[in-house]
Amino acid sequence: VHQYVALSTEARDYLLNVIEVPGARVNHICNGVDDKRFVPTDHVASGHTVIGCVGRLAEVKNHRLLAQAFALLHRRTDRPVRLHLIGEGACRSAVEKILSENGCAHDTWLPGDRDDVPQLMAGFDIFVLPSLAEGISNTILEAMACGLPVVAARVGGNPDLVEHGKTGFLLESDDIQQFADAIGIYVDDTALRRAHGTAGRLAVEQRFSIDAMTRS
Repeated sequence: VHQYVALSTEARDYLLNVIEVPGARVNHICNGVDDKRFVPTDHVASGHTVIGCVGRLAEVKNHRLLAQAFALLHRRTDRPVRLHLIGEGACRSAVEKILSENGCAHDTWLPGDRDDVPQLMAGFDIFVLPSLAEGISNTILEAMACGLPVVAARVGGNPDLVEHGKTGFLLESDDIQQFADAIGIYVDDTALRRAHGTAGRLAVEQRFSIDAMTRS
């Protein structure tokens, strides 16, 4: 192997500090997203703030925590909110049970796997990904390209993508209260979520587009 390409800072540091690959043989090039397919859209207001997530319903994606955080927010906010979980997997029944037991299943939508993700993301107001582990998340990049603020766990390559307090919030992956609070900030502050979403879109155009990746 003559050259190693690390997708995230975490992977780069692992190669340098654990595997001890010489620095001259390691490059850090992030994934790119199709910023022509995933674009900001002024969707028709539904009266609800839509909190969305895209990804397989697997333990590592931590949808149980998202369901618990949504349930907590649903109980304490006076604003109408909905949760859209796009994807399928073994954790579906556990997530549905949490939502049902907390009386908020009627404000959630779990349509399974879909092939119209750009259109579905266009209907989100906030994107949330509380994963226990990530590399470079394509769905975070897609959400940013759609001009959505991102609430994500501070794991893997997520800090390479999300700038805390500017394009979203980075939180601990085991803290339900933190996620409920951060989502609630965006629910209450439309201007802030638009500002963070716009900054995320600009970051994609400047650093995370397919063109930027191929240039690197």
